[in-house]
Amino acid sequence: MKPIIEMKNIVKTFSDNVVLDHVNFTLNQGETRALLGVNGAGKSTLIKILNGIYHADSGEIYFEGERVRINSPQDAEKLGIRFVHQELNVCPDLTVAENIFIGHLKKNRFGFYDEKGIYAASQDLLNQLEINIKATDRVGDLRAAEMQIIEILKAMILNSKVLVLDEPTSSLSEKEKVIFFNLLGTLKERGVSFIFISHFLEDVLQISDHATALKDSRNNGEFDTKKTTKEELIFAMMGKNAIQKERIEAEKGNDAPPILELRNLCSSGKFRNINLSVQPGMILGVCGLLGAGKSEIARAIYGLDKYDSGEIVYKGEVIKNPTPEKMMKNHVAIVTEDRKLEGFVPLMSISENITLSTLRRYAAKLGFVKEKLRCAKSLKIAQSVTVKMTSDKQKVESLSGGNQQKVIIGRCLESDPELFILDEPTRGVDVYAKTEIYNILIDMANRGVTVLIFSSELEELLAVCTEIIVLRSGEIKERVQAKETGKAELLSLIS
Repeated sequence: MKPIIEMKNIVKTFSDNVVLDHVNFTLNQGETRALLGVNGAGKSTLIKILNGIYHADSGEIYFEGERVRINSPQDAEKLGIRFVHQELNVCPDLTVAENIFIGHLKKNRFGFYDEKGIYAASQDLLNQLEINIKATDRVGDLRAAEMQIIEILKAMILNSKVLVLDEPTSSLSEKEKVIFFNLLGTLKERGVSFIFISHFLEDVLQISDHATALKDSRNNGEFDTKKTTKEELIFAMMGKNAIQKERIEAEKGNDAPPILELRNLCSSGKFRNINLSVQPGMILGVCGLLGAGKSEIARAIYGLDKYDSGEIVYKGEVIKNPTPEKMMKNHVAIVTEDRKLEGFVPLMSISENITLSTLRRYAAKLGFVKEKLRCAKSLKIAQSVTVKMTSDKQKVESLSGGNQQKVIIGRCLESDPELFILDEPTRGVDVYAKTEIYNILIDMANRGVTVLIFSSELEELLAVCTEIIVLRSGEIKERVQAKETGKAELLSLIS
């Protein structure tokens, strides 16, 4: 195979911190190559150098055999390198065609906007790739997988030769991944090359040809993904294997009265007739496809969203009109799906974020904060949830995704929860940090805390939960024992 991209001996430092230490990366024509590494290994910096956002201190980049200088994203685009970022960049109120051509609108011979031209070209592209959506469809009405496909089609109209996919499957269900992977296969047959960045090693093994692993800012292995295992990739990224603790037994706490009951909970257009109960010390999972109502139920329990009818019974008492303040006082904590928007204050320190919900505990008589006491407690919690930090004064925005999530979990722990609700708790988190988060949840459950996990990651639920509830179209369809259920069976239940 002929290389299309070669990055040789790339070095990048920020102040005294070496982020890339003579890193080499090669992508061949028509290849899908995974770029692997835990948060902080240097993946993002390497890709930003390829995109011209950062400039390497030293090293060389070759494209189609010729040495190139990429000083800006525009330089990368001219070469035919396009980036599809984890955060979808679509305009929901525009049509598919308008989204595909946004920024590159066609003009007719008089210099005016050629509306017919962009719709015809978009529909032709959709037909060629056998994508079952229409150019006239409103993007806001599409599923996550279809929005992800539109991001790729934006690149295809510019005849891109290389697509860099950053966590492209993080918001897709198992069913949607099939649609997405089929498109990648079609484009690959046409000679398009892919750099695939993902924390989902199952996806890496399924879709990529080869993988390059980074560890501690250096190369740490090249792999033929058809001949390697998930465990070998984890070891290359970490230098050690991720060891998960034993989850609590399914029988534990079954005779105790439920800590939470939902009775005929309904919310128009979101979910209906939700009946469930969960005992102390249990880890209960809730899964379903996009739109099944997972997040909406989690938010309704905590009072973030209203519901129409039904009852929420907590520790034997009906909670009327729940609000976050009321639930917090009742020792209920939540980790919401969007950590960046709702989970933490980015410019505050780790210490400040962890104690944000419990500042009254550290208030002196005149209202001043007992800073030494607060800092001591927050540091202890940050260490207990294994936050990787230079100090607890470090701003949360500077942490990796996995460590940001652990700060949020630490803040919830500081509030002494008896019921802990988590919505997509490990989205965008590397495989080792996932295991650390799972171990924190298992420890909490073993101490008697009830954990309720709403997740689209089936392997996550099977690995951690005692029981799993299956949602379809806003209704509960099944409740299964995790230990007695496989991924294929669970997937068939949610589909």
